[in-house]
Amino acid sequence: MTDLIHVYSEIGKLETVMLHRPGRELENLSPDILNRMLIDDIPYLKIAQKEHDYFAHTLEK
Repeated sequence: MTDLIHVYSEIGKLETVMLHRPGRELENLSPDILNRMLIDDIPYLKIAQKEHDYFAHTLEK
């Protein structure tokens, strides 16, 4: 198997970011997964999307 990711520095310039906007998959989280994610309840989709959009916009600036 070939390594596709090469990391040479933890403090180098960030060149690429890949994001996934939260979707309906949030509504299908099981209690076991919530526990592993250290969250108590299923996140509210509209708020998660709003927070994601704000974060993505901040990265773009």
